[in-house]
Amino acid sequence: MKRFAAIAFIPALVIGDDLNINQFGWLTGCWATPDNSSQEVWVVDSEQSLAGFGVSISGNKVGFYEILSIKQSDQGLWVYTAHPSGQASATFQAVYLSKNSVVFRNPDHDYPQEISYRREGDHLNATISLLGGADPNSFDKVVCK
Repeated sequence: MKRFAAIAFIPALVIGDDLNINQFGWLTGCWATPDNSSQEVWVVDSEQSLAGFGVSISGNKVGFYEILSIKQSDQGLWVYTAHPSGQASATFQAVYLSKNSVVFRNPDHDYPQEISYRREGDHLNATISLLGGADPNSFDKVVCK
């Protein structure tokens, strides 16, 4: 899977039953690396789902893309599913969610095992890593122009 970004410090589980898709409002929109070589777009798909699309462009050609979703499972847990180009899909469970950040984990996946997003103003930091933040790959993105 294409590498994204991760948060080095992973807080304890703080997921509650009363959450809805509005908890992810800070993630919606179009985000791009400063050089526009990587973009990610998130939109509210339904009352309890977000749909996303990520793309990396090199030399006016798509080098990588993936279709993404965040939704509640039948058990009420938030799950992030990535469908990367040319690879098998992978699902990650939210272990931390706050008003401007989220951490998803799948310890059984090869890489990444953690996917984290953190928003600070007009900036979005996305990080992928192994469990505990090992071997991180981070992307700082800004609102698309």
